[in-house]
Amino acid sequence: MKIFNTQDDLKKYLADLPQNKKSIGFVPTMGALHQGHLSLISQAKKENDLVICSIFVNPTQFNDAKDFENYPHTHLADIKVLEDVHCDILYLPNSVEDVYKNETGFSIDLGEISTVMEGANRPGHFDGVVRVVKLLFEITTPNKAYFGLKDFQQFAIIKKMVSELNLPIEIVGCPIIREESGLAMSSRNALLSKKEKEDALILNETLRFLQKNIKLGDISKLLEKGLKMLAKKSKPEYLTIAETESLRVTTHLKKGEKYRAFVVSKIGNVRLIDNMEIFI
Repeated sequence: MKIFNTQDDLKKYLADLPQNKKSIGFVPTMGALHQGHLSLISQAKKENDLVICSIFVNPTQFNDAKDFENYPHTHLADIKVLEDVHCDILYLPNSVEDVYKNETGFSIDLGEISTVMEGANRPGHFDGVVRVVKLLFEITTPNKAYFGLKDFQQFAIIKKMVSELNLPIEIVGCPIIREESGLAMSSRNALLSKKEKEDALILNETLRFLQKNIKLGDISKLLEKGLKMLAKKSKPEYLTIAETESLRVTTHLKKGEKYRAFVVSKIGNVRLIDNMEIFI
């Protein structure tokens, strides 16, 4: 695996590649890699000549300074993991400035999908996400980019950005990878104690409760019960159901529509998210 610490060196390497090595799959990460990330790399390797992974904890998408400071950094372990799965290239920038140095301003209307749920609860978060992802796309020039569906709203917003800016990149959503317990794999899980990790199972349990008991019509009372479940072992931020395509939050389900349930809750000081498709 080749490691590049500056975008100039990476761009030069990519420009010099032979024409038959031009199909590039890109997996952007913030490090602290787990099996969920590796599933993205595995999918990318099946579909491309070359796979690039980036590790960059992006400060502009954190609206909580403590959250940014506490985000796990495990670069040496991450490099070993990427070597083991035969990732071709790692972009591990040596500074925030290296990522942002060629940034040019752009305007984009992401619409309602950026103002609900995470958009409402983390002001400025998605502005930071689209800024850095656009820059990383410009640096890595991928044909396809891979995102986990645990961050479903982020996936939808990246797809919207690519469509609005007419970028020649296919955005591929990959299934949520869960531990045997049902807990969605997340870099933040490393910050949980053993007891907190057990308590965190309440997120998955609550989503499965909604999925099992969902019915057409008003679901306000069901969501209230779900919030009470969450509150027994965590500090819920929100529990909601939204239309899969528009991400429009709803409390009244209609036949023929597709929905997902979304949950965010704090276990101790660790903010966890999860979601699940709802079948009616």
